[in-house]
Amino acid sequence: MKIHQQLRVNGVVQGVGFRPFVHKIALENNLKGWVLNDSQGVLIELQGTQEQYERFKSQLKNDLPAMAEITYLKEFSVESGDEFSEFEIRQSNSNLDNITIVPSDADVCEDCLNELFDENDRRYNYPFINCTNCGPRFSIIHDMPYDRKQTTMSKFPMCPDCYTEYTDISDRRYHAQPNACPTCGPSVWMSLNDGEAISTEDPIAYCRDMLVAGKIIAVKSVGGFHLAVNAADEDAVNTLRQRKKRDNKPFALMAKNLNRVRDFCHVSQKEQEYLQSVKKPIVVLKKRSDCRLPDVIAPSNPSLGIMLPSAPLHHLLLQDERIPALIMTSANTSGQPIVYENDRALDELKHIADGYLLHNRDIYTRVDDSLLKVVKTRCGDDLVTLIRRSRGFAPAPIMSNKSLRKIIASGAELKTTLALTKNNNVYLSQHIGDLKNDHTYEAHSQCAQKLTGLFEIKPEAWAVDLHPHFRMTRTIESQSELPVIKVQHHHAHMASCMGENNLEGSTIGVIFDGTGYGTDGSIWGGEFLLGDYNSFERAASIKSFNLLGGDKAVKEPYRVALSLLYETFGEECKQLQLPCFSFLSDQDVHVLVRMAERKINSFTTTSMGRLFDGISALLNLRTVIEYEAQAAIELEGVLERTLDMAEPYSYEINDSEGIHQFDYRPMIKELVSDVISNHVSTAIISRRFHSTIVMAVCEMCELLAKEHATRQVVLSGGVFMNEFILANTYTELKHRDLNVYVQQKVPSNDGGISLGQAFVANAKMESK
Repeated sequence: MKIHQQLRVNGVVQGVGFRPFVHKIALENNLKGWVLNDSQGVLIELQGTQEQYERFKSQLKNDLPAMAEITYLKEFSVESGDEFSEFEIRQSNSNLDNITIVPSDADVCEDCLNELFDENDRRYNYPFINCTNCGPRFSIIHDMPYDRKQTTMSKFPMCPDCYTEYTDISDRRYHAQPNACPTCGPSVWMSLNDGEAISTEDPIAYCRDMLVAGKIIAVKSVGGFHLAVNAADEDAVNTLRQRKKRDNKPFALMAKNLNRVRDFCHVSQKEQEYLQSVKKPIVVLKKRSDCRLPDVIAPSNPSLGIMLPSAPLHHLLLQDERIPALIMTSANTSGQPIVYENDRALDELKHIADGYLLHNRDIYTRVDDSLLKVVKTRCGDDLVTLIRRSRGFAPAPIMSNKSLRKIIASGAELKTTLALTKNNNVYLSQHIGDLKNDHTYEAHSQCAQKLTGLFEIKPEAWAVDLHPHFRMTRTIESQSELPVIKVQHHHAHMASCMGENNLEGSTIGVIFDGTGYGTDGSIWGGEFLLGDYNSFERAASIKSFNLLGGDKAVKEPYRVALSLLYETFGEECKQLQLPCFSFLSDQDVHVLVRMAERKINSFTTTSMGRLFDGISALLNLRTVIEYEAQAAIELEGVLERTLDMAEPYSYEINDSEGIHQFDYRPMIKELVSDVISNHVSTAIISRRFHSTIVMAVCEMCELLAKEHATRQVVLSGGVFMNEFILANTYTELKHRDLNVYVQQKVPSNDGGISLGQAFVANAKMESK
């Protein structure tokens, strides 16, 4: 039986070798017709027998190129038309509404790596080698459909050899838009702070020598600059800390291959899969006890964040046995977005870098490295916690099971991302950063313009955070001609987890983080919400305490510790002899107690994040922090990434002002007794504290599930970046037959807020 069919295919189907793949399997099945790219993805028209067509469809779905992904496939019968004599690839058509998924940047493939190190290959040691199956994508695209003229490679006309590859359907580089070689493509050079190129035949070898000599090099990578130093050189690492003003925050590492990674860390099968995936994220791994790298890389931390090379340039840099691994940290000064332009790098990094490894392939969109952790639970499930969703993941959409209004969500004030909705897709931007300075704010605005243009989205509304003092909220309210929908911070966290998991209906949201503006004007952060996308109620929280000195308490957790002690012991807390207050005078303690008593210069909060900070201070682990969440991270760090539960401390669940309340005061009494006794180790106290939080959450969820006749629970918020809390809460809730859902496609921290804002805004618009 003769058939004449069209197929509409959408997903990651442009710039990933999809059309050559279609051409190949069409010829294999003796089908005639054509394939083309357009703004809606790929359109295919075929003529042949039913049997040939069915084989073609099976191969289309099951034998995709490595970077390709089909999210939508629809078939149409063609009633009449010309008879085709062959199968051809037709010219792109950009006249339709754009629903194509932009391909993410991808690691260099094995075929290209083999050529890179083949002395007889014309691309030997060429740092921009790529093909249809690998290379930069999102970072160089400025418009769709994805053709060379729409990328930053447009200024490099292909030489005859490259053009032959590009136009040969049987070649691996057929329609590889970044295709280039040393004759016609981008080039790399070394410079010092004056920007002048250093005269050398091999800039990469020159760079390696500088790294071995202990120098700091700004390396232009795929989505921006890295600051690189030899990870084995403790003095160089310390110099980088001093110049970058990074204090004790861990640095990310890049190692040559998996065997080298295993020299430093333990690697599970799941962790290996992510390390070696085309996304090449930083993976947080448990450090080996015999790791010979300096502790200064990640002080007071049982883990190291390690990635494998994500570009040919990185592979070439690591071809030196004198360099066991490189520190590769985002090139920026504290609080600023990653630098991605040559001129700006030379200006902004001159006080940090000793030299620059530059190239002239422009980056259109800055993209940080992605960061994740694989969490192994006691019930056997491996949970993937995305800490930062960026290169390799962005801007791939989160798929919804319903059609959404066109909304742009501004995200949170910290770790911000943007979200844009169209049809069944929520396009999530790369990590942008903290909106505390003009440069990051400018980057946020640029990202909004680029993504709305790239996906041809004309938003119907803005979704913003409820906090009245957030700069982005104020700006959008005052300048936007679109309706502005305010979304409470923790409701956005809850909706983010619900949306990622395509949940509907009444849901219990356990939302634990550091700070979020509550509907009552206070600072929330230890919340049990009940509701759906459209609305919620605050069903329970932790007992409130005061942040003594307001924002100072965030950077000085000893203030939180003293507030918790006052809540528990009252005036008697001044008599407690605790090491964490040894640097304070009696007068200092007296003033802080008076502040707690009279609520002077303090904010009321239910923040679980701050509770962790306070416990860390009580254990004298971290009384003053140097980077965000340091106190909580070091409190978790003493557990050495073992997830065994311990006997919990006492606690109570009471009712207060119409909601349930987790009362931590019995826990504080027992914990302080353990600290004062000097017979209980810090690690045991920390494990008992963590176990208490897990058991209190589970008891509260069981109570709420019974009261409100729902067994659907979501876990979100930055506290669930804590491996022990996430793994054990997830396991315990499952053991109690509750349906528990976590975030694995977007971060549970504020990087996932924009997704939740979009879902809430859509529900509110639909309800009207």
